[in-house]
Amino acid sequence: MTKANKAQAFATLNAFADSRVALIKGMQAAGYATIEDSKNIVIEWACEKTGCAFTSTKAGKNRLDSSSKKYEAAKTTVRDVMLMLAGTTRHKQSDKKEAAPKVVIIGCNTVEEAIEAFNAALAAKFGG
Repeated sequence: MTKANKAQAFATLNAFADSRVALIKGMQAAGYATIEDSKNIVIEWACEKTGCAFTSTKAGKNRLDSSSKKYEAAKTTVRDVMLMLAGTTRHKQSDKKEAAPKVVIIGCNTVEEAIEAFNAALAAKFGG
């Protein structure tokens, strides 16, 4: 058995904890400033990753092909990424017992606002 490496584990956990912020900043840097702007490209990416087909409406919105064998996998991927961009998770989204979310980023209109709200929540929780 390999000896546990606390420093390596902490580095991994820190990278994981920063992944939502990295996703938001990366999408913003790529020119997708809002959650709404991001949805089409997230659908296209999820379909490429899962092998699901998608269609584009006349209005220019991408939609998953529900007849595809890979539909459920793509739908889950899209939902998870969009929830991360919104500052929440599947678990938090479905948790009916929680009276109010601890961090509200969904109401933000831009990625910058979401990043600011996320950083403010981190500072409030952990001091900084």
